[in-house]
Amino acid sequence: MPEGSRLLAPLQRILYLKSLPTLATLPAAELAVVAEQAQERFFPAGSVLLREGQPVGAVYFVVDGALAVHRRGAFVGRVKPGAGVGGLSLFARDPEGVQVVAETDTLAIELDADTVLEVLEDRFPILHHILRDFCRQVVELSVRRRLDPTKGVPEWTLRIDPSRELDLVERIFFLRQMQAFQRASINALAELSRAMTQVRFEPGVTLWSVGEPAPGIYLILSGHVRATSEARGLRFRPGPGFPLGALEAMAEVPRWYDATTETPLVALQGSLEAVIDVFEDNFEMAMDFLQVTAQAMLDFIESRGPLEGPAAADL
Repeated sequence: MPEGSRLLAPLQRILYLKSLPTLATLPAAELAVVAEQAQERFFPAGSVLLREGQPVGAVYFVVDGALAVHRRGAFVGRVKPGAGVGGLSLFARDPEGVQVVAETDTLAIELDADTVLEVLEDRFPILHHILRDFCRQVVELSVRRRLDPTKGVPEWTLRIDPSRELDLVERIFFLRQMQAFQRASINALAELSRAMTQVRFEPGVTLWSVGEPAPGIYLILSGHVRATSEARGLRFRPGPGFPLGALEAMAEVPRWYDATTETPLVALQGSLEAVIDVFEDNFEMAMDFLQVTAQAMLDFIESRGPLEGPAAADL
């Protein structure tokens, strides 16, 4: 098909995007914005869409055909109609990128990387939607593959006495140590600090049980939590510096493990609504949180082998 020809009518493009799990629940107005920025592309079999060793230049959603995805020289997934590729590497700001090749003649919808970032900055509901979807995928991968969400999150010793109430400067110092907030502005960290309450628990306190709603998060200042799900065979031990409950809160899904204090625990507690409000006011902070989540998904996928279906989407 000639380059630049229209392969899908505008309404078909919207309907197709609406069928994607990643975008299905976007409000119509936001979906229309995405559809307006999208371009239809046809790739003959063997075409290279993205090259490993280069930053991702676009996100692709397959309408018809199939794409093979490789990373670090290894096959990591096959993308078929209804799934996408490029999102994870783009949002993780991964300089290595991925190698994407059309296995068959493939019709895809393309979103240029710069355009994606502009849309997210202008339309926070779309960014919020992607944050929620990525966190849901991390939760699903963690449950399905019995992954420890504390892996890769180093514990660190708080150089502040947590037995007393931390002042604003001390809270900002603590937040700045967390991976997701290391590049955040002082003003953004101050806004987040003011939205959180310092809480204390004795050992043996049940913070929540499997299946309960997840209205907020605990940023652990000191102490450890025993996190278990006997039915799923999960067991891990969150400690200082870990954002306890953040994944399921951001994903807006029920708690997926029991959480009980193992030692005296001090944490900064924040509601999901307050955190989202801060993210809406601070685009870079929201993107940094998305980067950490996307990188976690990349690490999970690389460590556990090839994926098919929705879990392979947006590599």
